[in-house]
Amino acid sequence: MSETIKWSFSTDRCVRRCQRQYFLQHVAAWHNARDPVRREAFLLKQVKTLDLWQGSLVHRGIERFVVPALQQNRRIDLDATIAGTQAMAERQFAFSKARRYREEGMSKAKAEDDYCALDGHEKDAGVSPEEFRGVLHTIEQSLRNLASMTELLEEIQRAKQYWPELPLYVEYDIARIEVHIDLLYFRAFGQPTIIDWKVSRSMGGSETDLQTALYAWAMCRHPKWRVERPEDCELIEVQLLTQNVIRHQVTQDIFDRLENRIYRSVNMIQSVRLGRSYSLADLDDYDFAKNPNSCSYCPQGALCRSLADSNGVEMPQAKAETPHRARKDQTYVNAYPQLF
Repeated sequence: MSETIKWSFSTDRCVRRCQRQYFLQHVAAWHNARDPVRREAFLLKQVKTLDLWQGSLVHRGIERFVVPALQQNRRIDLDATIAGTQAMAERQFAFSKARRYREEGMSKAKAEDDYCALDGHEKDAGVSPEEFRGVLHTIEQSLRNLASMTELLEEIQRAKQYWPELPLYVEYDIARIEVHIDLLYFRAFGQPTIIDWKVSRSMGGSETDLQTALYAWAMCRHPKWRVERPEDCELIEVQLLTQNVIRHQVTQDIFDRLENRIYRSVNMIQSVRLGRSYSLADLDDYDFAKNPNSCSYCPQGALCRSLADSNGVEMPQAKAETPHRARKDQTYVNAYPQLF
């Protein structure tokens, strides 16, 4: 194949769900393209659901306010952390509501932490005041829960240096594997601890162990970090809404299963792309989603429908959506340990 395939578990899920979404989101999308289709595909790729948005806010709040305090070995100001993260949410909400992400010349680099594109604003469904208050509540609940996890925080504070929101890229066969580590530090030379923040009550799918092991696998293959054995990697999943801490085991057997999973997935993607780079004429060679209801939640849906209509292609019809239910308030632990 002439081009390297960019691979991640999210890419794999996308191509399995809908080949056309994969084409628009992972082949066509390009931030500085003059082609309006490629530019629109890139813009729509940035659109987030409320669940994804609140998770990204909590991650960014930890990166901006918690990790610097840990690095400087000073007390973490919980109230300032919550207020700063919620203020960021308010700025992003205003940015998205005004659809500033569609302004000519606007970019993530230009808007910095204010950049946001929400699904409700893009689709004109809007975001209700109750939904926005729910996001602010989730931010506070997540950060207060983290503050009350004193044993975990004391363990983290023993480190001398931290790498938050660390991207790693590893070459494997014809694939470029993309991994994003929420928080990395070392217990000793060649012995990393990887923290995975979760802002969700779901327990994950059948491949949770492989998705988690991918972080350790990338560390072991990356020449910079000098990690030799899978057993030297400590993987900690922190579920911030439930205060559960799950420590995942990493073995060579899991690495072997993971590599087999990646190999099969890359071959499947290769068979879909047939060695081709971007050409809009190829779009009709990519299949629609097997479940038409997926189109209702697809960020590329409007663009996909427009292109299908212009080519006289009939899209599968989705069933009527069920009425949206407003999120219920969730109680949170009101604890202020000495670390905060």
